[in-house]
Amino acid sequence: MVAIVALNTYPVAIARDLVFVSKENAILPQTLQIGSSVELLERMTPNTVGQVVRLTETGNLSRVSVMNTNMDELYSVRNDVTGYDERVLFSLVNIAVSQRKDEFRSFFNDGAFMSYAAVPIVDGGQVVGAVGVYEYDAAEGAIVLGLRNDMTSISLGLGAAAMVVSVLLSQTMGYRLRRILDAIKNVREGEYTYRIAVTGHDELTTLSQEFNSLTDRLQKTEEIRRRFVADASHELKTPLAAIRLLSDSILETENMDGETVKEFVGGIREESERLARTTGQLLELTKLDNNPSAAARVDVNCVEVAQRVAATLSPIARRAEVELVTHFDRAHIMATSDELFQIVYNLVENAIKYNRPGGEVVLSVGRDGEKVKITVEDTGIGIPEEDMPYIFDRFYRVEKSRDRDEGGTGLGLSIVKATVARHGGEVTAGPRPGGGTRFTVAFPAYTQGKD
Repeated sequence: MVAIVALNTYPVAIARDLVFVSKENAILPQTLQIGSSVELLERMTPNTVGQVVRLTETGNLSRVSVMNTNMDELYSVRNDVTGYDERVLFSLVNIAVSQRKDEFRSFFNDGAFMSYAAVPIVDGGQVVGAVGVYEYDAAEGAIVLGLRNDMTSISLGLGAAAMVVSVLLSQTMGYRLRRILDAIKNVREGEYTYRIAVTGHDELTTLSQEFNSLTDRLQKTEEIRRRFVADASHELKTPLAAIRLLSDSILETENMDGETVKEFVGGIREESERLARTTGQLLELTKLDNNPSAAARVDVNCVEVAQRVAATLSPIARRAEVELVTHFDRAHIMATSDELFQIVYNLVENAIKYNRPGGEVVLSVGRDGEKVKITVEDTGIGIPEEDMPYIFDRFYRVEKSRDRDEGGTGLGLSIVKATVARHGGEVTAGPRPGGGTRFTVAFPAYTQGKD
């Protein structure tokens, strides 16, 4: 009888605990993603918070609440509040706000899993609120109940042979459960690509499939969250830098004529509008990340874009005592003007930044057969041969001793590569004869384009 009881309860308890761990690994990062998106807001209001939450993937969650430090609910989503206990959620939110820590609780009751999570929202080093979520999952609860019912039926049906069968079954299930536990440990240590080999047709097979599905979701959520935060800082940097540069030029130039002032103010307005567009597009990155064709491509005059980049960066080049030389020939591609500007800007800015006083940066645009090639060459410090294969990797910086303000975060070239690939192009890098570095961006030419 003891063996039968153990056979009935132990696998069910293990399966339940496995689901608890899987829930934490899936729900807590999803809550962190919502919190990270809200933290980007300049001000938390019901309207702004609602816009961010609505753009975030919350389909599997039964309830999402964003609260301030006074526990006032700024915005909430209620898909299904079955089994919801407000006291539990508010308790976790209170801990997240007061202790600045992530909290998670999960319960199995009445054949369903009820999971709660709360994470603090931090702005400028201060906790300004918290995100609380609740998930009611009867589907996985049914799996655990089914496992328990199946085990009971097997135990009762086998009767006298239960001892032998229970030993064999427990050994088999123990091996499979150990495989699942090993998988959970691997995922917990950050190996989000780990998957369980699925075999058989029983409840443990279904549980393995559910684990793989949850891990897929976790991996995707983590990738999107990291890419969103990284891309946001770089995508916003370019228009902000241009606005500051144009503003400083107006403030620092005495007796500037009205026509020049009007031109610079027009440039500030144009960059402000581009900044507004970029900010809105960043909220869509999580949806567009896996769909490279999402960007609406138009006929782009590469020379006009390159001329804008040269005009924007010429003052920086003069301050660095670097000569910016341009060679332009008629060239059109199918892309977006903003993204092409970002590509050329990043490459030319890097070429100026890592150059030497008295050096030269050459920006060339032209046709090469069926390709449009944009080349940026510098006479700067160059890139060591051993670093060349890794310069497009995220967060990779050639000079590890540089701080972030001087050497950047190591995301610029990875963004360039991803943006070029989005439009069917290719970017390569290599040494320049005589010293320095040469970057070449090649796109399919758009032959119908007109100057």
